[in-house]
Amino acid sequence: MIPISPASDPLRAALPIPRDRRARRLAPVALAAVLALSGCGEEAGARQTEAAGRDSTGARACRVLTKETPLPPPVGESSGLAASRRHRGVFWTHNDSGGDPAVYGVDLAGNRVASVTVKDAENGDWEDMAIGPCPGGGDCLYLADTGNNGNRREISIYRVPEPDLAERETKDAERFKARFPEGSPDAEAIFVLPDGAVYLVTKGNQGPVELYRWPLQDKGDARLEFLHRLAPRPDQVGDRVTGASASPDGQWVAIRTYSTLALYRTPELLAGRGPAYTTDLSILGEAQGEAVSLGDDGTVMLTTEGGSHHFPGGMSRLSCSAR
Repeated sequence: MIPISPASDPLRAALPIPRDRRARRLAPVALAAVLALSGCGEEAGARQTEAAGRDSTGARACRVLTKETPLPPPVGESSGLAASRRHRGVFWTHNDSGGDPAVYGVDLAGNRVASVTVKDAENGDWEDMAIGPCPGGGDCLYLADTGNNGNRREISIYRVPEPDLAERETKDAERFKARFPEGSPDAEAIFVLPDGAVYLVTKGNQGPVELYRWPLQDKGDARLEFLHRLAPRPDQVGDRVTGASASPDGQWVAIRTYSTLALYRTPELLAGRGPAYTTDLSILGEAQGEAVSLGDDGTVMLTTEGGSHHFPGGMSRLSCSAR
């Protein structure tokens, strides 16, 4: 599948755990903050890229194929990302809070190939998206209106069948509301498994990073089901969780922060265990890393917002070997 090279420092809480220590709790998070590549020449950058793609044995595990390909207007604050199941080489994305309730199709070269309004939806604070099964068959987009800029108690997911690239508007979106058992933490990461189960990961702004199951129900507010604490509250901004994605076959889940990507085997994540692999994303020089999409073929796509919003967002592509 999609192992990413084990890291020695960037995410201690997410380091592979030896089998004789699986039952122990995760160590505290100790990520380095996001580092820009300013001041690095091409030769130094090439050495860093090479190092980022190797594990402790020196075997190549992951390569950076493209780095910060500019995203097209109007995608200035790409906050969610999902690989299309209908259109090969196309990725759906959306803007952050305050943007139009729309999804945009983008190809690998950064060209916009679709702009589709999500019918009967509002972009209160869209933070992530996923693709998963529709109840009646086919694939649906799941849009997470889960940001907590306004300290709100109620959050939502919109579900809509994946549109065609030529469509101007989706079918009517279903809305599913939910509340946390306690408090109202910020959450910017969701993933959906092939059986339709939806999961939410909190960011770690106000407390620890936690995993919840979201029971979708047609009427009333659902109560999120707390599963596990994944890590203590991060000490550094760069350690906060900004996106997640399940592979189409459901075997792996990626959880990213501003500065690190962690790959979990799905059963181990749901059992509260640490990830199999981590990688430091600082080599990409992202202005503000946000979203991730994980493929069965070892492709990892990442997007970023445009930093202080004076620049377009960007998209990077990694190729990770199977093990």
